[in-house]
Amino acid sequence: MNIPGHKTVLWLIAMFSVAMLPQMLRMPLPLIVMTLLPLLWRLAAELRGWKPLPALARHGMTAAGLVALFASYGNLTGRRAAVSLLTVMLALKLVECYRIRDARLVVSFSLFLAATQFLFEQGVLMLFYGGAVIVLALVTLTHLQRSEAWAHQGKPPAVKASIFSELGFSLRLLALAVPIGLAFFLFFPRLASPLWGIPETTLDSKSGLSDSMSPGSIQQLFMDDSPAFRVVFDGAIPSQSDLYWRGPVFWRFDGKTWKGSFYGRNIEADQVPAGERTLDYSVQLEPNERKWLFALDYPVSAPQDARLTLDYQILRRDPVLQLMEYSVSSNPDHVDMPQLKQTLRAEAIALPEGSSPRTRSLVERWRQETPGDLAFVRRVLNYFSQEEFYYSLESPLLGNQPVDEFLFDTRQGYCEHFSSAFTVMMRLAGIPARVVTGYQGGWFNDFGNYLLVRQSDAHAWVEVWLPQSGWTRVDPTASVSPARIQQGPLSAFGAPRHLLDFGWILKLRNGTDILQQRWNDWVIEYGARRQETLFSPFGMDRLTPVQLVLILFVATAILSILLIPLVLRIRGPGQKDPVQRIWQKFIRRLRSAGFESLPSTGAMELAEAASIRLPRQSESIYRIAGLYTRYRYSPSPPPLHDLKQAVKEFHPTRKAG
Repeated sequence: MNIPGHKTVLWLIAMFSVAMLPQMLRMPLPLIVMTLLPLLWRLAAELRGWKPLPALARHGMTAAGLVALFASYGNLTGRRAAVSLLTVMLALKLVECYRIRDARLVVSFSLFLAATQFLFEQGVLMLFYGGAVIVLALVTLTHLQRSEAWAHQGKPPAVKASIFSELGFSLRLLALAVPIGLAFFLFFPRLASPLWGIPETTLDSKSGLSDSMSPGSIQQLFMDDSPAFRVVFDGAIPSQSDLYWRGPVFWRFDGKTWKGSFYGRNIEADQVPAGERTLDYSVQLEPNERKWLFALDYPVSAPQDARLTLDYQILRRDPVLQLMEYSVSSNPDHVDMPQLKQTLRAEAIALPEGSSPRTRSLVERWRQETPGDLAFVRRVLNYFSQEEFYYSLESPLLGNQPVDEFLFDTRQGYCEHFSSAFTVMMRLAGIPARVVTGYQGGWFNDFGNYLLVRQSDAHAWVEVWLPQSGWTRVDPTASVSPARIQQGPLSAFGAPRHLLDFGWILKLRNGTDILQQRWNDWVIEYGARRQETLFSPFGMDRLTPVQLVLILFVATAILSILLIPLVLRIRGPGQKDPVQRIWQKFIRRLRSAGFESLPSTGAMELAEAASIRLPRQSESIYRIAGLYTRYRYSPSPPPLHDLKQAVKEFHPTRKAG
């Protein structure tokens, strides 16, 4: 029957488990359950010999999986939803996978599932993930081929092969493909842009800053240690307290959520002049599915394919869907808008009617006592630093008046709580203010000489407009927790976030990030410019695409010729016939004594010829040949030990002359 064997099914389950693991870690809990239940049932069914589930049960599981998908995502248009659908359906396919054809389908689509994971992550660890899936798929396909080849006899003959020999065979097959794959990677002509892209309508949520800010929106990034971007400075690195990486700027407040402004998005900024302290640096930005780039205050100009807005956001037309590298110059001494237009002033002091009544009353009283704008800013900062406010991750949920509840009731929160409350207080006092989000700080990698900024470095601060000074940065979080600004977010809390959140582990993880940085430079960012850099020492940096293709074909042909002998020598995992192995040992001992035989010579014919050549060992030779013949052709073969012992005791000597 055309049924995969027991061992084949176990390899199939192992291969699918590895292939779906990254996606399962991204899926909501209901979909994780809908993926694991069929997988565990199929494993138990194979180990215990259960019969296949009836069709009604399989159809019910499929319907439940679709319901869970729509309940989790609402539709199937996003990448996460579509790949989750593939994962759940493949897990359900295992339930009815009792034929070789079905098993091959699972292997093929599992390889496709592994390929989809590169849409979400392209780190160096994905190299090992992809290699593991391919190796397990090759092992499974080998078993399926053997099962199909011996289907006419019911099942293939038993092969005593260890797990390591199975994996080793597939690794050798994979290793043969590496040189040709490397040749295509190096020599294939690179374009300035990718051959394909992802439609913007299919994008879904990705970890990182959002285009709005509400209580808890930045706080949730504190647990995310994935890299946001890396920075290489041309000169000295600014101090930690000056590393404010500018991102989205929010002007409008509806009482709970801060959002951007039409003016801030659509009006371009005036050109920033280069100053005496201009900072030059390059940024390697991880994909974030957003349209803004990050830079220190104030970017002198926008990178290519981007524009500098009125509030000095750097915006692109298209979202960042792949690793992006750009160069920036910043002038920290620039005065942003010394004269504020009336339309922008109105936008920067607007608040919802009737919002924050308790805060409004407090600010009115303070404003009468402190009429100067700068003095009022300092008074509010002193209020945060002297009163019992706490920088905390365990901030309670806020209701319809979040600013009032934060200032007078809870008094604990993350950077967005302090920035939001401070901005509202400024606006109530008639001082133009806006919220700026981005990242603050970073970790310097001594091995690679670059600054690593992680998602956990996400931060929010405030800019107030002051006469003659223009927009001025004020960070209320620094008044409550100076350590957050001077030493980074992890130092602001006494206890570690999780079991692996210790100093030496953090240093090791940040230090080994250089592997990822080099992977980004030479693999992810390997484009036309990198290709020229690689070939320039050989005088090949000016090759045309046609010349590169010709070199590629020549390299592939040469590698193929070199690899053909290796391909022919590869043998699948197995174990030699023990009788034949003992007989070959006997032949080798005859050869050492000076007797050569042809492969076509029969056992007794060989014994007769060898006895003439070695008369002193004639009796032993005939005995070994007889035992071998009886073992091969007799219905009652002798014990294998007799043949093994006879060959072991056979020590011929070379005949003189």
